[in-house]
Amino acid sequence: MEYRESEFIRIEDQKTQFDVILRFERQAEEIFDGLIDKIARVTGNMTRLDSGQPPHVSMGIFDIEDNSDPVQVMEDTLRSLQPFSVTFDALGAFLPGTLIAAPVMTDEMIAVNRAIHTAADRMFAPLRQYIYGTWVPHLTLAAELTHEELVQAFDIVGQDWKPISARVVSISLVHHFPYTEELVVPLEGTRL
Repeated sequence: MEYRESEFIRIEDQKTQFDVILRFERQAEEIFDGLIDKIARVTGNMTRLDSGQPPHVSMGIFDIEDNSDPVQVMEDTLRSLQPFSVTFDALGAFLPGTLIAAPVMTDEMIAVNRAIHTAADRMFAPLRQYIYGTWVPHLTLAAELTHEELVQAFDIVGQDWKPISARVVSISLVHHFPYTEELVVPLEGTRL
């Protein structure tokens, strides 16, 4: 799937923010893209598709409160990270209307999250849901669903759900609204 810049901007997202995301090997992204497309087709809810964002796990979202350049602040930390794999073992929901794939929390994922926050928290303010130690890792499959759409989406994905193992192939610093990549760091020995 090709990801495009999105014009989908919500009022709460108009602050200057950046996100540090994990991207996965092409095969895993295609599985997630298929689930996202299937949910959109069946429910008619296109919010996740309209965002223009590829399947990813956000390791932190931060407000830029001054003129600091997030690429300059984060680049050395992101380039020091090592490849690892993630297994998405469960489906879940953030109520009222977000369906997620939940990864198993591993020591590697915790270490990457800690490294990102060690660098970023000195200069930037993490969003409340992404504060180190309270963050819930997830990959969003559908968002802004009505209750009926959420039940339908859970049923659609849950019928054939099997754990998905995915190798993390890059870590990126992005802005989500519109989706733009400011820095993409391929992890050692991997390719997108």
